Amino acid sequence: MPTTTNALQERQDQAKEYPILWWTKWFGETREEGRIIDDCGLPYTCKFTLDRTKYNDSKIIIVHAPGFRFDFPYVDDIKSGKKALLLNTLEAPQVYEMESTWMDIFTHLWSYSFGHADFVESYFRSGRGPGTLIDDIVAKPMHTIQEKNAFRKELAPIAWFVSNCNARNQRRLYVEQLLKYIDIDIYGRCMNNKKWPSHTDGRPLTDRELAGRYKFYLSIENNNCDDYVTEKIQRPYAVGVVPILDGPKDYSRFLATNHSSIRLDDFATSKQLAQRIRELDQDDAAYVKYLDYKESTAPIESLLSPKLLKTFDVPQGTWGPDGDGARCGICKLAHDMAEGSYKFDPNKVIGVDKTCDLRKWETISQEPELIRRAAQVYWLTIALVVVGVFACVTVTIVCCKSRRARRSLQTLRLTLTPSMWREEKLTDDSDSMEDYQLLASRDDH
Repeated sequence: MPTTTNALQERQDQAKEYPILWWTKWFGETREEGRIIDDCGLPYTCKFTLDRTKYNDSKIIIVHAPGFRFDFPYVDDIKSGKKALLLNTLEAPQVYEMESTWMDIFTHLWSYSFGHADFVESYFRSGRGPGTLIDDIVAKPMHTIQEKNAFRKELAPIAWFVSNCNARNQRRLYVEQLLKYIDIDIYGRCMNNKKWPSHTDGRPLTDRELAGRYKFYLSIENNNCDDYVTEKIQRPYAVGVVPILDGPKDYSRFLATNHSSIRLDDFATSKQLAQRIRELDQDDAAYVKYLDYKESTAPIESLLSPKLLKTFDVPQGTWGPDGDGARCGICKLAHDMAEGSYKFDPNKVIGVDKTCDLRKWETISQEPELIRRAAQVYWLTIALVVVGVFACVTVTIVCCKSRRARRSLQTLRLTLTPSMWREEKLTDDSDSMEDYQLLASRDDH
């Protein structure tokens, strides 16, 4: 009987399709309208819709953060557990996302954050095969070191593709400072100093074809938040170029190996970073060590970072931290809420992401002056310490060896002590009386 009941339930589930309502468009587009979620290994499917007349039938309401206009659905339905209000964003937090007044209304988060989101969607396809992060990491370099050296006759050692001049972390200020010490070819709508090249037949090079000609690539994110790592790291990995990274404090789950990239944070100044790049540019043997993992014949399991593999090398048929995996998890939540198997926590909110360094490079233009002042303060402190120690030693020696000096100090102490207190102390301290009489007799003469 139980087997028959389970089979019947499975057939009923297979016939079910759970609607999921997008309250907003995705960057003004209707791309999520009608999307069917049916490749999750689940005995049911889900369907995204932007039709608000489906509100009563939908257990999950999704809000895309950049398109949110504070027109919440019925908050009472959220707080009572009848609906889940899910915030979707692959961008660093919007201004309103820094305020708990708004964030405490949402019950679930769909984002890039491994430590904060209920449904994680990174910028990379998990698993193995074409288009996955793992596949791009182990791909052979597009050009040999000899070919890159030949390109260097016309190209800078570093390339940067960028179009956003208004990054919140002010990354362009760091690049402006770095340009004082080393050449960088910049392509795009921001700080452009190089024309995008074309093939002999007039076709423009693809971004990977162009990036592959360089030795280094600036992979600087527009925000510094935990786990916010975008295609800026996958592009150089895919073509065999060393990425120069700036983003979250911890990159460990995104690195091919512990010697496959360069971090801005590892250098106290942009000048020191430039010096390191020049050294590697002139030392082929040292440079290619950053790409050793691409030339190795060892199994991936023993070659790449264990944390990278644990994060993205997911077995086939399981849900990874990508768009497909996140949607499968959301579909399961829709099913569980509709069927009453989800235990709702009325106190659950996603809260504010406090991991972002919003103005990281705002003062980088003051770097030389700050370094000069820090050096001045350092050496002044050392000088004061040395002088202070010398003075203490000198006074100690003089005081120990000179009775006259000791008497002079006692005279000074007594002179500064009110007469009333002096009389009391001399009465109570017979050992000091002899010195006092000597001092008094000297005063009489």
